[in-house]
Amino acid sequence: MQCLHPHCPGKGGLVSWYEVLEVPELKVRATDKAALLGALAACGPLGTVGAVPPSVLQTQVFKRLLQSSPCLYAQLPIRATAPAVVHLCEVTLGAPIVSANVYKAFEVQHPGMPHTPFLHPPLVAATAGGDIMEALCSEVLSNHGVPHMSLDVEGWPTWSSRAHVSLNTGKLRQLKLYGDFLIPCAPHNLLISVKSEAARERFIVSGNRLESVGFGFFAEPDEFWTSSRMNLMKRWGFVAIYMPDSTLQAILNHLKANNTTSDAININGRPLFRSLSDFGDDMARIAGKVSTAI
Repeated sequence: MQCLHPHCPGKGGLVSWYEVLEVPELKVRATDKAALLGALAACGPLGTVGAVPPSVLQTQVFKRLLQSSPCLYAQLPIRATAPAVVHLCEVTLGAPIVSANVYKAFEVQHPGMPHTPFLHPPLVAATAGGDIMEALCSEVLSNHGVPHMSLDVEGWPTWSSRAHVSLNTGKLRQLKLYGDFLIPCAPHNLLISVKSEAARERFIVSGNRLESVGFGFFAEPDEFWTSSRMNLMKRWGFVAIYMPDSTLQAILNHLKANNTTSDAININGRPLFRSLSDFGDDMARIAGKVSTAI
């Protein structure tokens, strides 16, 4: 995730706040630059706490600045957004979030797990855990070559076959019951349903009866391993469910012990349960192509 913050530990930061304010997409008026530079003067290296006047914090231009420089959430007492949390996870890991390290990123932001703490935590934690899960999934897709589609001024996505679009933002919110993300494919678009540590019934019925994929940090293998549950998931359209390795291994051990391994095969003859580490490559392989190859 790109961050323009001049002191961002990643590779995207610009040399100074002056250069950041010159970025055309931020739409900073010349008359506002002096006030913004003055407010940002205290936002030096991460680990220092800044102070921005409320009159500046509440402006639209500063909101755009926060989006472009998410490291600011580690310096200012503003409730962090989900993308900002994801970026600060990347700062902690010292690498972009991909399939191989997405579970480590999940651990970093999880308040109840023993893990590597944030290197630079947000001053005010985000409260929408579901939004963070979706942002982690989206970041993995983007870093595997399936970027997020941009929205036009009316909120419609700028369609691209090798990309993903959120069903929770813009004009496509009317379709959010079908899943959280859509990847264009033939003959059916692929829909991704994102969850955290528990599936429960809401996850099962989020399938679209065509091609659905589950993505989550599931911690309860017994939610998946009965034959009736596997048949139900396939009936609701799930072709793959990606989960942590520990949960996946527990499921596979149970299936082998009960001689039900054959039930964990999707309608395309491939494994129904898969490791999170395979998610990005699998999505990149079928994006804009044929969904039945999943």
